[in-house]
Amino acid sequence: MRRLNSETYAEERLPLINAHLDEARKGFIFLAGDSHAELFNETYRLCGREMVNGGISGAKSDLYRDFAPRLEFRSRPEAIVLTIGTNNLTRKRDPLAPSSQRAYERDVSQIVATFRKLAPRVIVTAVPPISSFRDGFEIPAVAAYSEELRKLCAREGCEYVDPYDSARERDGSTAQPGTMRDGVHLASYRAVQARLGALLCPGGSLQPVALKSAEALQ
Repeated sequence: MRRLNSETYAEERLPLINAHLDEARKGFIFLAGDSHAELFNETYRLCGREMVNGGISGAKSDLYRDFAPRLEFRSRPEAIVLTIGTNNLTRKRDPLAPSSQRAYERDVSQIVATFRKLAPRVIVTAVPPISSFRDGFEIPAVAAYSEELRKLCAREGCEYVDPYDSARERDGSTAQPGTMRDGVHLASYRAVQARLGALLCPGGSLQPVALKSAEALQ
């Protein structure tokens, strides 16, 4: 039922996201992924750039894998930031099973491949931490999946960053007390955006990089 609801919500979000993409000016930043991405506030800007929010609350990696090719980019973004994985980590999905981890890696690899055709920079964030009191999640999988993302980006040319690092306990998976709103979502996404901006734009602005595999859109 959760999957059905997520898919329905994605269908409802798609026309809105594509409408915003129609109006976005070249050089914007696109936010992709699950509810963590959707909770980013476009009015705060990121690296001084216009943002378009393409987050889908409830999305797992396979949903966004199928959703990404349906996005209609009329102009070229300077960067795409992907956050995906939390909804893959419920215990009923046995996320630490090798087959589950392989499926996740395949999904994210396909998403990255789709986005690398569209933007010169594809940034993949670590999976955000989860509070220890939240039942139903395989919390150690947070660190395991984040490590999979780090290795994937080293192999496939995306950039791996962790704007959630200050909210993590030393195990890399569990959230520190007071950092979460409901155990799954951060108390302040403005703070996360500030940290992400510092990681992407250490000089205060997003520096364009040479276009390699990305197709130049007009």
